[in-house]
Amino acid sequence: MTTGASGRPRLTAVARVLAGLAVVLIIAACSSGGTSSNNGASGSAAGGNAAGQASAISIGVVCTCSGPLASEGTAGPKVYQAWADTVNAAGGINGHKLNVIVDNDNGVAATSLEDAKQLVSSQHVIALVDMTNLDETWAAFAKSANVPVIGINTSEEPMYSNSEFYPQAQTEDALFPSIIAAAKTGGATNLGLLYCAEAVQCQEGIAPLKETGQKMGLSVTYAAEISATAPNYTAQCVAAQQAHITALFVADITAVVAKVAQDCSQQNYHPIYVVDGQVLSQAFATTPGLEEDLIGPSPNLPFYADTPAITAMNAAIDKYYPGLRQDTANFNEYSMGAWPSGLLFQAAAKAGGLGANGSAPTSAQLITGLDSIKGDTLGGLAPSLSFTPGQAHPVDCWFTFALKNGTFSLPNGTNPVCETA
Repeated sequence: MTTGASGRPRLTAVARVLAGLAVVLIIAACSSGGTSSNNGASGSAAGGNAAGQASAISIGVVCTCSGPLASEGTAGPKVYQAWADTVNAAGGINGHKLNVIVDNDNGVAATSLEDAKQLVSSQHVIALVDMTNLDETWAAFAKSANVPVIGINTSEEPMYSNSEFYPQAQTEDALFPSIIAAAKTGGATNLGLLYCAEAVQCQEGIAPLKETGQKMGLSVTYAAEISATAPNYTAQCVAAQQAHITALFVADITAVVAKVAQDCSQQNYHPIYVVDGQVLSQAFATTPGLEEDLIGPSPNLPFYADTPAITAMNAAIDKYYPGLRQDTANFNEYSMGAWPSGLLFQAAAKAGGLGANGSAPTSAQLITGLDSIKGDTLGGLAPSLSFTPGQAHPVDCWFTFALKNGTFSLPNGTNPVCETA
């Protein structure tokens, strides 16, 4: 497979919006009152363990959990906490309990930067977890402070350009090639694009997507904008149908993707739908249009896969947050990414001897462990991860998901597909 553009395109703003993370209609699942630091008992949304707090391993989560830029999958902090609770229940890491502190930036850039600084300087976290679209405001700070950022939002530029960011999944520099590859796997003979009207970056993604399609042998022959607040998308559906579009890439949030498919079905238009896996929701299995024929790239192994790693994740989530996985409005592939992010932290902690032999856990130990990781798939939940000291860490492999006639499947099994130059 050829790349969609030479080198590594700086398409972060475009890719972020095309992944459906620029506009949101989701009610927050975590605190809505600005920055909030939580230090509760193990098993709570805040996490941690009151006993032995001095020797706890503190991890800071910067989350856009509310506000107009809230990310898809606001269940993410709870999934991450379920991982931490599982580790704590087994004795922690080298005898140290995990203390997860979630700070909500409310989608405000200045608040996001302040949150990151406070977590590092005041809360003394040894790692940050990225669950915001505003990480570029504090990426330079994290690097200067030598504090690693371990997942989760791999749809941001720092995840593939900043050496202090360690992704647990496919990064967005490979978004367009993965979209084209998935469409071809689904049997598309051409591709149309419906992109958000709320940001100019969406429109700026048209040319790179067309270039990628041309290089990979799938023409992008139709593009139209859609607004998240539009009463319907009938006009766009009719236009795509008249243009004989066989596959339609809907680059928006989960709710908009579902509404587009429903409106197109009412016009008796049934294309192959293509979406970025971060907006993949189990609700799609009963959504008219989407349930018929849907395909796309998933950054991590999809949440519905039947593997031991997925089973272990599900058991932990169900134990600590019963009913969370059934919350189709908030639990999706994006939020599921919190679990492999935790596993990546755990792998780095083991490799770096984090807090071993009674030593104080440090960011330096964690970075040493991260930089020694070679070919780790986190139990099959991630493409092969290898990190090199002092270099950026793009991950240009992904999994392919599909939904046909109401049944999810894995066209390539549990094997990832990789972009090759």
